[in-house]
Amino acid sequence: MNEFLASLSETPMMVWVSLGVFVILLIAAVIIKSQKVKATTPKLTSKTLAFGGMCVALSFILSYIKLFEMPQGGSITLVSMLPVILFAFVCGPTAGIIAGLAYGFLQFFQGAYAANWISILLDYPLAFAWLGFAGILPKAIKSLELRFSLGILIAILGRFCMHLLSGAIFFGEYAPEGMNPWIYSAIYNAGFLSVEFLITLIIGIIILKTSIYKYLKITFAN
Repeated sequence: MNEFLASLSETPMMVWVSLGVFVILLIAAVIIKSQKVKATTPKLTSKTLAFGGMCVALSFILSYIKLFEMPQGGSITLVSMLPVILFAFVCGPTAGIIAGLAYGFLQFFQGAYAANWISILLDYPLAFAWLGFAGILPKAIKSLELRFSLGILIAILGRFCMHLLSGAIFFGEYAPEGMNPWIYSAIYNAGFLSVEFLITLIIGIIILKTSIYKYLKITFAN
């Protein structure tokens, strides 16, 4: 217990601020969604939960198909984030965040690169929970492709920020001599996430134009 308390006291203030911002954003997203679009927000029915479980499982399976793997964690995969993002886009951010958290824990057990428990939280459950924010944009944005593209951008930028914090604070020792750890972390994480973003965006928009998305929308969204 003493070691645990000591690790808490040694945690940089930037981490606590970032975690606090995440929690605030999460609570705000849930409140806004529940109040403003309560009539149209999909309920977490058993059918929705089953769909979410399938999407998490599919994302987990796809994460094993790695096109490129980074030396200190992170990889370019075969659209492993897309099933969870698509689930969030269809069923809303609340369900999406839950699915993202579940996927993040699976990613941790798959093979974690971690400095301590704070880096675990940042790189896995909190980073992947951001995928659920892909469904936060209002339907007032009429263009389906634009709303989906912006949703993916928000999701991956959020994940990038979590990895950025973890990399700069806990993995700065890997930065080349003389390089700022924040710059190193930004370049490192942007290197694979930018490619993941492009692949996910292209394949996702293709799926939006097929009968697959129409079926998911009719079946799982109100």
